[in-house]
Amino acid sequence: MSKAVIEIKNLSFAYEDQLVLEDVNLTVEERDFFAIIGPNGGGKSTLLKLTLGLLTPQQGEIKVLGKPPQKSRDKIGYVPQNTNINTDFPIKVIEVVLIGHVGERRPLFGYGKDEIACAMGALSQVGMEKFANEKIGSLSGGQRQRVMIARALCAHPRILILDEPTASIDPQGQKEIYELLEQLNQTMTILVVSHDLSIILKYANKVAHVNHSVVVHDISDKSKIFHTHSDTEHLCEIELLQMLGSESCNTCTPSTESMKQEEKSQWQESKWQESKWRETK
Repeated sequence: MSKAVIEIKNLSFAYEDQLVLEDVNLTVEERDFFAIIGPNGGGKSTLLKLTLGLLTPQQGEIKVLGKPPQKSRDKIGYVPQNTNINTDFPIKVIEVVLIGHVGERRPLFGYGKDEIACAMGALSQVGMEKFANEKIGSLSGGQRQRVMIARALCAHPRILILDEPTASIDPQGQKEIYELLEQLNQTMTILVVSHDLSIILKYANKVAHVNHSVVVHDISDKSKIFHTHSDTEHLCEIELLQMLGSESCNTCTPSTESMKQEEKSQWQESKWQESKWRETK
């Protein structure tokens, strides 16, 4: 049985008099690829902040790796939603990643060899090592997001939390980011907020819908839950709506011609069986 790395029990939270989350119960297990979806204002970002220990619930409890979130931060890597930076700011990629050495004492005159080696290793993990000395502002949105993931990996996290990691990134860049997360999921738990349902269907094994309350769906066995048209990678929200609105789709339903051919074959088979039966009489 998988070990729980995040446990939330009977949690409620409010900003002054505005209740944002109510009676939330949630368990994230080791090596989960856990997606969080829901409408804007439903409490997704608040739930992440509670998990990171940036907020304290008024009711209930939350434990990360068996401890209060504040005591487990050194085991959590976090990639925030907004990675837009001043592209004119003269900072190199390697310098951005080095910032990820949280909780460690930095040398008086720059970073040590071990820290630089760690940062280069993190860049290698995300396929960005050859850009180490490039200015961060010269990279594409997808490349910058990879660098931010590398920065989070410098903490050697057991849990990687990402808030809308593919926002404002082109489709190919989105695919590459999620393929990277799929690889990282082999060694750590992934918790990601996303609005991209088609991505969730392919990569996540569990989904939590957050809208003040939380409903969790286990989608590990996708073949039994979703009809995903195995002959193509394309799956968009339009097709999801079609699935919800009908019992079958054009791919599932045989054409009229094929149905007639099947009925003809069944009739011929029944006639043959009938003739064989009469011969034995």
